[in-house]
Amino acid sequence: MKKILLLLSLSLSTIAFSQISTLVINNYSAFTVTGRLRAADITNCVPELYMGNTLGSGNFTIPAGTTTDYPKYYTANVAPIPVNDFLVRMSNTTPASVIPYNHPNIFTISPTTDWSFFSFDVRDPASINTVYDHYDIGVAPCAGNYPSNGVGTVSETEWFTMTSGGTIFTYINIY
Repeated sequence: MKKILLLLSLSLSTIAFSQISTLVINNYSAFTVTGRLRAADITNCVPELYMGNTLGSGNFTIPAGTTTDYPKYYTANVAPIPVNDFLVRMSNTTPASVIPYNHPNIFTISPTTDWSFFSFDVRDPASINTVYDHYDIGVAPCAGNYPSNGVGTVSETEWFTMTSGGTIFTYINIY
């Protein structure tokens, strides 16, 4: 009985401290993708979290031909494209601050937040300043009227969610 209670407690704590969906980003294109990736409270859109592996610029960069996934914010540091810091705003009246992936506020906001939008440029990997396409994709309510897909001059993108084995996955694909 003690083992069952222990396993149940561990399972519930894992669920309680994870964002709503696992994020999977597939950059199938031959281009670098750079932009702002946001997760937010699914009801009020705050607290909000911006993910960035180049946080000084506020951008999240995915090299050409790369796939990465983020089952939990607080394990983002071990993802194929590691993220060690987030820009987090806890309420409408507080300024955003940069906090590490294992900060207590990350655990606090995890159960009520999910991925909401990705505003990004498709860039030449050899000359990062050359921008070919720009997209704003996401899902309501926190992404406003952003579409869930787009077609540019050298690329296409899509955003969708699916459930497999009881786990919710949010996919961002760039072709």
